[in-house]
Order: sequence, then structure tokens, then C-alpha cells
Amino acid sequence: MKRIITAVFILFSLILTGCSGSDVYQGTWKALNGEQKQFEITFSPKEMTIKEVDGESEKWGYTQNSVSIRNSTKTYGIRVDNGMSYSVVFPIPGNVEKGAITDQNGQILFIIGKSKYYSYKDVYGL
Repeated sequence: MKRIITAVFILFSLILTGCSGSDVYQGTWKALNGEQKQFEITFSPKEMTIKEVDGESEKWGYTQNSVSIRNSTKTYGIRVDNGMSYSVVFPIPGNVEKGAITDQNGQILFIIGKSKYYSYKDVYGL
């Protein structure tokens, strides 16, 4: 009976995870792309907005479709309404202040920070 209850709990947790974004990455982030151009990225429970610091912005609906922790790296998978998949990655153990957004191939699109702009070196140490 305990196994059934545990299985139901895990299934229920996975269903909730697929609905809206995690509290870990919700909010507004300062972001740099590969060309060091500044953006603000805002995650609400079901929408994300990417705004160039100098003006233009785009908004998409999204759902979170995965969560993983591997070698202390937290990764949240999201699927945007346009069909693309991305990941919000926090590679520093115990630190969700800075991270990255990657495409489905693992290519880094943005380095993100809650309170300031971070460089690739700040996040990955290379």
C-alpha cells in the first residue's frame, strides 16, 4: 500500500510540474546573450517575456516539462508555445542566483542572474 501511495504522489508531482514554471526561476532575470547584449527575462507561472534593454520585447506561453538534478546541477526543462524546448540550468551547487538558459542541444543562449549581469566565467568558471 505504501508503494501505491508513493507512486501516486510522484505521479501527482510530475503532473503539477508540467503545468507551470518552478518558483526557483520565476521572476525577472538580467541576461546576457553570446554577444554580451543585455536583456531582461521574466518568468511568470505560464508565460515568459524576453525584453531587450533598449526596448523590444516578446512574450510566449510555456509549460515546464522536466526537472532534474545531476551532479548537483539543477535543470528545469520548458516547452514554449512555438514548439521549441529550452532548459533553465543552475550549474553551481546550492546557488540559484545565477545560471543559464540553453536550447535543446545544450547551446547556451543566455547567462542569467537575479540581481546583476553575470558572465559565462561567473557561472561556469571557465
